[in-house]
Amino acid sequence: MTWYAIDAIDRAFSRTKKALLEPFDFWKWVKLAIIVFFVGGLGSSYGGQGTNYNMGSEDWGSDVPAIVPGDVPVSPYDISWTGLGYVQSIDPLIIIAAAIILLILFVIVFSYISSVMEFVFVESLVKNEVKLRAYFKKFMGKGFNLLLIRLAIGLLFFIIFVLSLLPFVSIFVTESPDFSVPALVGGILWIFGVIILLALIGAVINSFLSLAIPVSIYRETGILTSFNMVYRNFRKNWQEILVYWLIRFLLGIGVGFLALILFIVLFLVLIIVSLVIDGIAYYILSTFVSEPLIWIILALFVLAEILFTFALLMMLSVPFAVFLKYHLLTFLEKWFDGLNIPFFDKPAGEPGTGQGEIGTGLSSSEQNLPEQNASEQNSSEQNSSERYSPENEMPESSRPGSDNSNGSDGSETSASRDF
Repeated sequence: MTWYAIDAIDRAFSRTKKALLEPFDFWKWVKLAIIVFFVGGLGSSYGGQGTNYNMGSEDWGSDVPAIVPGDVPVSPYDISWTGLGYVQSIDPLIIIAAAIILLILFVIVFSYISSVMEFVFVESLVKNEVKLRAYFKKFMGKGFNLLLIRLAIGLLFFIIFVLSLLPFVSIFVTESPDFSVPALVGGILWIFGVIILLALIGAVINSFLSLAIPVSIYRETGILTSFNMVYRNFRKNWQEILVYWLIRFLLGIGVGFLALILFIVLFLVLIIVSLVIDGIAYYILSTFVSEPLIWIILALFVLAEILFTFALLMMLSVPFAVFLKYHLLTFLEKWFDGLNIPFFDKPAGEPGTGQGEIGTGLSSSEQNLPEQNASEQNSSEQNSSERYSPENEMPESSRPGSDNSNGSDGSETSASRDF
């Protein structure tokens, strides 16, 4: 017995190769990198950590006047500090609330773009044609519905997590004699257990949603209806999904390890090259410009190098994300009954590969139409040949058995025919 998730690996690899390398299209890679960025294909962040050192007045020397809390220091250059005084007069709670609202709006907008890009990614790979603007407009409604579903699931999980913490609130907040180290350890283990359980449930739901997205596109249904269809198919053939989850887990580990090695090597190479370029730039600039201006120019160089490194890493993450998505689509094509995904490499008239007879779209009666037409044509030709004979072209007087001299016989024959 073969499993769909295992069989889909070779087909996904061949489709990835055809889509990305046959032929190679740089701008296609760029657009796919943009899509992968929004759908979360990179999975890692880069950047340094700051220190906890705070500079005091002794770091500046004895020329800096002492600053009394609540007072605005006098500028040695007679600059008006009216704006700074206005900022200080604003309630800090208002500033914090405004920052939180802006952060929430940014997260919602980014999540909406990410939800739409999920559909754009599927359509681009199935057709092997990336059209960001056209596909984004096409799936704006479906992406909004997916965003609402994900927000509802996230809110539900948050409520469940908060409710799971209620039994321990009284222990941690109040000084109770019941509080002890075992209670603390038990509470920590309970919290970790709830987090792990919610993470597993969330992974299962997210897997069903990922499978429901292509179903929603190519069955032209809503995302909730597609989710329900995937769940019903899971109940009929759950063994394939369990194997699929196992294969996806192993593929995720393998692809992630390979990507990590590649990113580390590339990152080290880029750091060495950047240091060499920055050293040469510093040596050249030191002969023409002043020291402060040199550091400003070098800071711009470093910023450009960081952006270039990030863009290059996103470009290199495209094959891994494309392969995993092709694996999902290839598995879904085989596992889901009645789903005909119009892949770019599918030959015309190829039957479906699902458990039922999928892909032709013709019923058994429609498939037998050519045979019926051929038999009808043969029967019509046979009837026409029977109707045509030399006797039909002979005059009535010359036909065998006719006797025109006896008019009574002719009239009797005519009357018998009319009867």
